[in-house]
Amino acid sequence: MLFSFFIILDLPKLAESVRGFRHTRLCFIYEEMSDSIHSFGLVLGQAFEAQFMIGAVNIALTASGLYLLGLGPHVAFLSVIAFLFSFVPVAGVFISSVPICLIAAIHLIEGYILNPYIYGNRMRIKPVIILIILTIGGKLFHFWGLILGVPICTYLFGHAIRLPEQKSQD
Repeated sequence: MLFSFFIILDLPKLAESVRGFRHTRLCFIYEEMSDSIHSFGLVLGQAFEAQFMIGAVNIALTASGLYLLGLGPHVAFLSVIAFLFSFVPVAGVFISSVPICLIAAIHLIEGYILNPYIYGNRMRIKPVIILIILTIGGKLFHFWGLILGVPICTYLFGHAIRLPEQKSQD
C-alpha cells in the first residue's frame, strides 16, 4: 500500500521515464510489454479500490462494534489496525482480530474468574454461587439484579434467615 502511494505521487515522472524506453535499444521490449503492463496496472488499481472500500466498511463496523462494547479509548487504535489489515486478503481478517480477541479474552477472565473469586472471598460465598446469583438476578431484575443481587442474597441468607444461635456461632 505504501509502495503504491509513492508510485501515485511520482506517477507523471515515472510514466515519462518508462516511455523513454521507446527510443532506446530496448524499444522491442517496451513495444511488446507496455500494453500488458498498462492493463495489469488498471486491474491492480481496481483491486486496491475494492480493498479500500472493504477497509472503509470494516473500519466503520469495527469502530461501531467496539464503541458499543464500551472500549472507548481503544476504538481508534483497533479500528486502524482492522483497516490496515483489510488490504491483506483473507489473512488480514485473522491478523487484525488478534488484538480484539485478546481484549475479549481478558474481559472473559475478569468476568468469569476474577470477579466471582474476589467477590466470593470478600462476601464469603463460593464463586459458583456468585455466578448463579448474578445469572438469576440479571434475568429477573436486569441491571439492578446484577448490581444488588449478591449483596441482597448475602444479607438474606447470611443474616435475615439464620437463627440467632447460628449467628453467634459464626
